[in-house]
Amino acid sequence: MSESRPMTGYPIMLHLQDKPVAVIGGGRVAARKAKHLRQAGARIYLISPEISPSIRGLVNVGDIVWIQSKYERDMFNEYMPILVIAATDDEEVNLRVAQDAHRIRALCNVANGSSDNSDFSNMAQIDQPPLTIALSSNNHSPALLRMLKAKLAQDIGEEYAVLADWLGALRDEAPAGNGSQPARQALYEAILNSDVLALLRAGKRTEARRIFDRVVLEGSPK
Repeated sequence: MSESRPMTGYPIMLHLQDKPVAVIGGGRVAARKAKHLRQAGARIYLISPEISPSIRGLVNVGDIVWIQSKYERDMFNEYMPILVIAATDDEEVNLRVAQDAHRIRALCNVANGSSDNSDFSNMAQIDQPPLTIALSSNNHSPALLRMLKAKLAQDIGEEYAVLADWLGALRDEAPAGNGSQPARQALYEAILNSDVLALLRAGKRTEARRIFDRVVLEGSPK
């Protein structure tokens, strides 16, 4: 019999483009959550009687719909969000939000609250678009998580994002069925094992692109 393992979360990347999401609260935590949801393209409904200046800026440009009100029972029935963030400083309100979210089968996260009422936890995130790197300690050590995030953010620079863009364009340009999967994989590995990344890190983008194109020309699957 295998040894029992501690339960962990199931990491996913949600596609929220044009999907309704509700954020309850108007302070610092709500602002941070709303910022990340906006980057994901969600349609954000923010419910709070007051909002911070950073959220007001997003409201003013039309990126957030602000419902200027305290949260009342069953408010979600009008907006039907698929994702809910409870980010107020009132535990009773957060609990009511979680209960209503579950009633309409929406996933809910209670920020800074008990995991008993949350369906998911947000992960520490490093963004180098199009790359997103997410980390979690499964609530074992936030301090260790902060240290790892700082270390990785220092090690993973813009060069990785540039190379990811080039590789993504190469993949999109390849006609369906062009070469076997092993051949395409060999091409990608040849690029990754070349000097392209080191040259990008050194700021020599033109030279890096020249080598990238040469490897593609020599190693493209036939």
